[in-house]
Amino acid sequence: MNIFLLDSVRTLWGDWSEALEYGLIGRHEKTDAKSIERSGPYTPPAYLCWDFLIFTQPIKEKFEVSNLKGIGSFDYLEKTHIVELDWKKWDLTKDIAYHIELDGEPEDLITSRPHNESLANSMPEYWLASIETALSVSVSRNNLDKEPSEYLQIIKADPAIDFFQGDEYTGYFVSQRAKDWLEHHCPGCFTFSLIPFAN
Repeated sequence: MNIFLLDSVRTLWGDWSEALEYGLIGRHEKTDAKSIERSGPYTPPAYLCWDFLIFTQPIKEKFEVSNLKGIGSFDYLEKTHIVELDWKKWDLTKDIAYHIELDGEPEDLITSRPHNESLANSMPEYWLASIETALSVSVSRNNLDKEPSEYLQIIKADPAIDFFQGDEYTGYFVSQRAKDWLEHHCPGCFTFSLIPFAN
């Protein structure tokens, strides 16, 4: 059985392009309901934003007819702040400052611009995947600056499950089946680090 740590693809311009690629998760002050704040029109079909696994509507529908296990439910995320930044058309060989003025923090690329309702309506719906199974993981705190395979070990995993959350480590883990499925339906959206089992 193979278990992989799921992670975001490293972006070209560091935190600035992470803000463009993955956006933010908004929270309602009173209800704590989560929502999507991001740039458009480009969106990854699925991605990690902070500690959340996000599926767009087409990927959620494909998951629901798959035989993959471990996602217990999906919570709808309202598109409360969508801004137009068609950065996929920029010259990616140049520094980001060549294309846009950088003031403040990376999230200001989103929050400082007005919401575009028509753009939001043209983009897919978003869903927060709720992972229901914990994965028993040991963490070597002395090696956190190394590759995940050198500081993480799997203690125990249910072979019938495909999506996990680490119990001693904040992160998502997937089976070989889920890795293959994500690579097929969401190519280029994630990286996968094979994590060894403890002896």
